[in-house]
Amino acid sequence: MTDKNNILIIGAFDRYNYGDLLFPLVIEAQLRTYGRPFHASYFGIIESDLRAVGGKPTQDIRAFYEQCNQPEGHTSVIVAGGEAVAVTWNSLLLALNKLFMRTRRFHRHLEKVIDLNDFARRILHGQTELPFAVTPADFKGVNRVIFNSLGGSELGSSVFGRFPRLRDRLQQVDYFAVRDRATHVNMEKQGIHTHLYPDSAILMSKFYPRTELIEKVSPPVADFTGRQCGKYLFFQVKDSHARNNEQQIARQLNAIAERHPDVHLCLCPIGKALNHDDHLALQRIAPLLRYPYTFFETVTIWDIMGLIAHAKAYMGTSLHGAITAMSYAVPYVGVVVPKLNSYLQTWGVDGINQTVALDELAEAFQRAISVDKVLLDRSREEQLCAAETSFSKIATLVLPE
Repeated sequence: MTDKNNILIIGAFDRYNYGDLLFPLVIEAQLRTYGRPFHASYFGIIESDLRAVGGKPTQDIRAFYEQCNQPEGHTSVIVAGGEAVAVTWNSLLLALNKLFMRTRRFHRHLEKVIDLNDFARRILHGQTELPFAVTPADFKGVNRVIFNSLGGSELGSSVFGRFPRLRDRLQQVDYFAVRDRATHVNMEKQGIHTHLYPDSAILMSKFYPRTELIEKVSPPVADFTGRQCGKYLFFQVKDSHARNNEQQIARQLNAIAERHPDVHLCLCPIGKALNHDDHLALQRIAPLLRYPYTFFETVTIWDIMGLIAHAKAYMGTSLHGAITAMSYAVPYVGVVVPKLNSYLQTWGVDGINQTVALDELAEAFQRAISVDKVLLDRSREEQLCAAETSFSKIATLVLPE
């Protein structure tokens, strides 16, 4: 063990959410390209095994702490990505525990009498104030801590006021890469130096080209993409954004189908974890459609990737849905989510580089499919190159010669 590079990859990949499950796959695949030996381990808050849908099995947070305190070999922690900068223990418990989720509406009142973050930390066996704000000094056996592709476009000074030690802890991170300009600015305001690079998931098309995806998707998806390649709109929406807006969304999708009779509607969930529940939203929207559609309710991450990669366009609230479209140079329409808007403003192609309201979907679809394919290809190449540059810097830290 003493001559081994140990890489402990931690994130929210203990739940079925497409973007989170992509991170460990892409991180390991890119690190393998440098030809240096290492042993990768994967950790969530709880033990999980989502290999059936394409994910990596995870050990729980207690196993993570145990390995961090074993001073054997060269050990690095990679916080995989996502909104992990200041995520709280109680927000993670919300995503993992249905009973706790039912109390969400009362949390503002409960916070007046109990520290919910500390309460959840004890339930989840956490050892640090915030789950992913870890430093090498927290453990006996960690040499480096890397933050990869983190987002915090909505992080304001109030977060640092609530957690006064957070600023100092983030300044101790060995390499801190953020995925959008707003997060970069927010961190700089706090005196925290970060590197601005695209989300590492952009590399998916490098490791999983369309020809290989066909071998990974389920038979129904392979059949559908074979028949409808480039002729359908991939649509998803988060449950909370669709609630009470189903009629409006359906009108927009019907308008697209009416104006573009050659475009089939494909409904597919991307986030099925608690607090995402795309499938519930799509179940309510589907009966309101007046034109033929295909609804893939049970899918793996390969199915999602394959469906977006072969679509005419992607439309939805998912950041990593849009990033998947970018990776395969497919036109995209981002919908009403601030972190998605921040990403599109940083890396998007002119004309489709901001999110749109629910009543603008049909107009935005027309704009998206009118974008020059050359611009989409160029954006893809620029983002892949930038992501590889970021990983080269990470490799020097986690894979020492």
